[in-house]
Amino acid sequence: MPPHIPLQGPESDDVLVLQRSESSESALPAEPESPKQAASLSRQRQNGQYTVEEIARHNKKDDAWLIYNNQVLDVSKWVAHHPGGEQTILRFAGMDATDELRAFHDDWVLDKKLPHLVIGTVVDAPAPSQLVQDFRELGEHFDKLGYFHVSPWFYVQKVMFVMSLFACVLWLVLKEESVAAHMLGAVVLGIFWQQFAFVGHDCGHMSARTHARDHIDVKNLGALVTFFNGISVAWWKATHNVHHAVPNTVDCDPDIAHLPVFALHKKMFDSLFNKYHGRVMEFDWAARNIFVPFQHFWYYPIMAFARWNLYIQSVLFLSHSNDGHKGRNMLDLMALLGFFCWMPTLALQLPSWVEVVAFVLLSHAVAGLLNVQITLSHFSQPIFDSPDKEGVAKYGGDFFSRNVISSLDVAFPPYLDWV
Repeated sequence: MPPHIPLQGPESDDVLVLQRSESSESALPAEPESPKQAASLSRQRQNGQYTVEEIARHNKKDDAWLIYNNQVLDVSKWVAHHPGGEQTILRFAGMDATDELRAFHDDWVLDKKLPHLVIGTVVDAPAPSQLVQDFRELGEHFDKLGYFHVSPWFYVQKVMFVMSLFACVLWLVLKEESVAAHMLGAVVLGIFWQQFAFVGHDCGHMSARTHARDHIDVKNLGALVTFFNGISVAWWKATHNVHHAVPNTVDCDPDIAHLPVFALHKKMFDSLFNKYHGRVMEFDWAARNIFVPFQHFWYYPIMAFARWNLYIQSVLFLSHSNDGHKGRNMLDLMALLGFFCWMPTLALQLPSWVEVVAFVLLSHAVAGLLNVQITLSHFSQPIFDSPDKEGVAKYGGDFFSRNVISSLDVAFPPYLDWV
């Protein structure tokens, strides 16, 4: 059965898994039965030749190997220095991460940095499925057409558009005196945050500079987004890259770990240990009695306040450095502090505390549209397990399958394309 076909069976525990095709089963060699065979294997080790089974044993933080294009990479000493954090590497330690590495890195990183980590080759690498081969060929075709090269002018236009929204906010708050104008300013501010967040999204995803020759200052552009949005782009990158590496994986994806307010799979009823957060997500009294039984009613009210949680997560991320993530930088921290200076200052220009509170709550509720967009495209899709058992593809299968299956294509009419 093709590896991209979802299966449902009594052993799947209602978690969607993907079955491997016969071509992807590792042809593992038997244990050496003679000194001659043992000597042959020893020579292979000296020449840097390893089997898939051997590589799979190197799956810990202090002993982490990856496979890239049938080459074996020893990333054990690099894990703690990885700008994208430990989690994106550790989730694939001992596994083939060819397509994940391609998706999350500039060409120059793959061409210049990875060769220094190579320690050998895979002697029994399974052939990629036809689906994976097709996706890889499609990516190469798009690259030749220039689809992955970004025009700086696109981001100039985008920033000009969102800054015109912010200018409208300043006019409505500082120059107008009516309550209606001030509340309209709150609505426009919420739309400004929602729109500018996608620039930060592109910076965190490398989409703003897919190739080194795409001359866009991603670091400063990301800091600009942090300054105006109050959500750390560094934090976004840390969580969102893991999300796309293992999307909708029940115990790994931070974007579906929302207890006690939301539970997306029955395994979460058992206080599941979350590998990203490194702790048990408790299914506590509040989850059992207040939130989860009525989460379909709570959804939109929580989305209206979800932005406050993003502030908290950003502050926690930038104030702690014990999670192995090297993506923090002083520029992002100063930009976040700048947000917490200008935003209260602007709100306090309103003539009464009632208007101040209403302005803050309304602007954040409108910006909750962003949270709806993020969750809508994944919450309703299958949740994957991350089992370690034969015949079950980890994280829902290959990189392309897991991302397609876990994402919902939300159709908009043309006049809402800008959203």
